[in-house]
Amino acid sequence: MKKFLWLSILALTVLVIPSCKPKNTEKKPQKDTVVAVADKRVALDAKWTAFANYIAGVHDANNDSIEQREHWKMHAAKTDLRWRLLMQTVGTPIATWVNDKKYIPSNAPKTLLYPFAGGDFFYANLFYPNRDTVIMIGLEPVGTRFEDSAVAPKQMEDYLTVLDRCMFYPHKLGFFRTLSMDDDFSHELMNGTLHTFLFYLARNGFGIHYVEYFSVDQNGNQVAVEPGAEPKGIKIGYSGKGDKSVKQLVYISQDISNTGNKKAPGVINYLKQRGSVVTFLKAASYLMYKDYFSDIAGVVTGQSKIILQDDSGMPMLAMQGAGFNTELLGEYSKTIHLFENYFQKDMRDEYLAKKPAKLPFTIGYNAEFGECNLQLGTKK
Repeated sequence: MKKFLWLSILALTVLVIPSCKPKNTEKKPQKDTVVAVADKRVALDAKWTAFANYIAGVHDANNDSIEQREHWKMHAAKTDLRWRLLMQTVGTPIATWVNDKKYIPSNAPKTLLYPFAGGDFFYANLFYPNRDTVIMIGLEPVGTRFEDSAVAPKQMEDYLTVLDRCMFYPHKLGFFRTLSMDDDFSHELMNGTLHTFLFYLARNGFGIHYVEYFSVDQNGNQVAVEPGAEPKGIKIGYSGKGDKSVKQLVYISQDISNTGNKKAPGVINYLKQRGSVVTFLKAASYLMYKDYFSDIAGVVTGQSKIILQDDSGMPMLAMQGAGFNTELLGEYSKTIHLFENYFQKDMRDEYLAKKPAKLPFTIGYNAEFGECNLQLGTKK
């Protein structure tokens, strides 16, 4: 997968992380669907669920034998402690804010679009829980599962160390780092976003119903992966206790710059077929400020009924010009030095005039300053 367009933008830092549809007579593309949990075809997959629980340090009766290994016991104890701290400092404040402020109206689309996401299901699920479908896009590879019972203890210990670093260090910063994820996912076993997704799903109490790999053709149709080819995407069916349907997490590995879309237009065409969505943008490297990310910016403004973003998503004036009413949340007085060219003086002035309340959490690039800004866009 070619990464030069995005990585060239970030070459001086370790920060995170961003046509017309051809006429054809092919059959309509397969749509992602929500299915009832009671349907026997979508019963929990014991093996996938056990694997997710194992790497997340969560007990699973199917893992009794391998849970006796000392390195797993240490991993589980350390993960429990760090997860409780993460939820106390990040997860619970965000979840409480989301519930209290009710920024998700009852008629909001049931599909969440999260471009430039990497493997960050954590924040997507916090800010927009209860979506039927979560579509995430990043440069990182999809990844594959391994047989944990067959891996040598030292190799598994190394894997869990890499996983631990990937899962918890970014939350100290408030964002994930593209170059660090690139390094983490080069590990022999931890080879893609599948591992972060399963970790977060298990830690949030979800069971896994299925994991399916797919590719995307030029028209945006989901198609089978050709033998020997690297899959473009992955679909994970999951549900929690009390859920009446199986939700779906869709991840697509793609360069969504205009150049990337010209070479492989299938992903943009796939998104255009999704209909109305809610979009979430965080620590997006200000990519959609640039003309050569206009394709994905057009999808976001054209199909979103709601956009929740920090200032790295798109300029406030661009959102308003696309027909969105905007509500300013939190504080906005600066950007980090690397992105100072994208500081929005007009938005800063509006923040000063309206004086919105400070948010009870910090995320994004300004977390180090104890400052967090969000903009909520609602289509007129």
